Amino acid sequence: MKKGQLTQYKIITITAVLVVLACSFAIYLRLFTEKELWYEMFAAVLGVIITAIITMILLRGQSDNDVERERASKIFGEKLKIYQEYLCTLCDVIKDRKLTDEEKIRLEFQTSYVAMHCNPAYIVKISEAVRDLIKYCCPDESDGGQKRINPNLSMSDSPDPLLNSLFCIVEAFRKDLYGDNFNFKYEDTMATLVNFSSAYRNAKSDDDNEGDEIAQQVEATTQNYDADQWDDALQKWEKQGWNLEGLSDRYDGFRLVNRTGNPGIINVGFWHGHYYIQASYRNDSDFSKPLKWEKGGRRNYGQWWQYLAEPYYDIPERQFVETFKSNKNLQQYITDYMNLLIDIESRHHRTVTWKDKVKRYENWKIFIWYWDMLACEYENEEEGIPYMDIIEKDKSGIVLIQLANRQNDMAKLRNTLKRIGCENKEKQENGYVILEEVHSVMAEDVAARVNYWIDKIRL
Repeated sequence: MKKGQLTQYKIITITAVLVVLACSFAIYLRLFTEKELWYEMFAAVLGVIITAIITMILLRGQSDNDVERERASKIFGEKLKIYQEYLCTLCDVIKDRKLTDEEKIRLEFQTSYVAMHCNPAYIVKISEAVRDLIKYCCPDESDGGQKRINPNLSMSDSPDPLLNSLFCIVEAFRKDLYGDNFNFKYEDTMATLVNFSSAYRNAKSDDDNEGDEIAQQVEATTQNYDADQWDDALQKWEKQGWNLEGLSDRYDGFRLVNRTGNPGIINVGFWHGHYYIQASYRNDSDFSKPLKWEKGGRRNYGQWWQYLAEPYYDIPERQFVETFKSNKNLQQYITDYMNLLIDIESRHHRTVTWKDKVKRYENWKIFIWYWDMLACEYENEEEGIPYMDIIEKDKSGIVLIQLANRQNDMAKLRNTLKRIGCENKEKQENGYVILEEVHSVMAEDVAARVNYWIDKIRL
């Protein structure tokens, strides 16, 4: 200690001597006068003080940044480790399809580790997903021990509830790790979930060899139904390309899927204490919106669903098949609903085939209106927003391509007609001008003529 103090004292002494010598030489050599020397010394000292202060601020800021960066890095690593361990813990506690007291305690402690770091808003979402996951994988015996599914997802192309819940948890973790701006795109998420879920459903497990017997089960359960209504309906739907799956002891509900290329799905399932009917067509909201407008219920993208009406609203869970077999009125109610939805699915699919063949043009909006009509709208205010409605005429096999404008301005419509060389065409009572009658309902034929007229109308 004394040695250190002595060394520091020597340094200060030598520095002072050198400063005095430098000042003496400056005066002796007449570099500065005594007055100028004090001025220059003051300026030098002031410069040194300012430089020292700035350097100290910069060093402190850099030091704080380094500390914060190191802290953030450690927290991020710790979060990542805890979140991974949480998922591993979830897997361990639910893989045997039951939750013991020891496993509950383990999961609760692991949850507390997550809560230590995770944003409270995300903890709520995680807790909801974990609740649904445990309900699905470890059902409560007092609740019948049955797994439930989300009615907003169709049966045959819906994500597995376990996988769906895990994605919700992972999304919350990722937002907490990488920021609120991170979001899974809905389309990408659904495609990923459906692909994995479909793969799992189609794969055989060692303890599940009943997959090859679904067809025999469906046939065995439907043979006892009233041949005058249900069997006739099944045969009719079969001819239309729709196959029945489920309606058995294994699947207390059913779905209708199409084998001819129509991606629509119709199904009956259970959610929140009641059975529902659902129809979906990919993620096409043009399909589900008119259904909600017409029938009520709820919708989400291309999916629409509604609970069964009275007196079938309160059918107990796991009792649908039994009730259906013994209740001809329920059979008729379901049959009528299926006929309606199959008709809508088929009509919408036919219009979709037209839409898919139509080219995409700038400033043109192309959509489907109430399943049967293909609408092509030109965003041109000067001509009153011209649009074409394409629809089959009274199931005659003749497709009408009709022109009008949103402002219902006949003068502007006439300007459009004159510009495209159709000034001699007359306005119909319904407000349209028929541009052409296409004597075919084939998608290639209809779309070719629609593309032709769009090319003529657009500026």
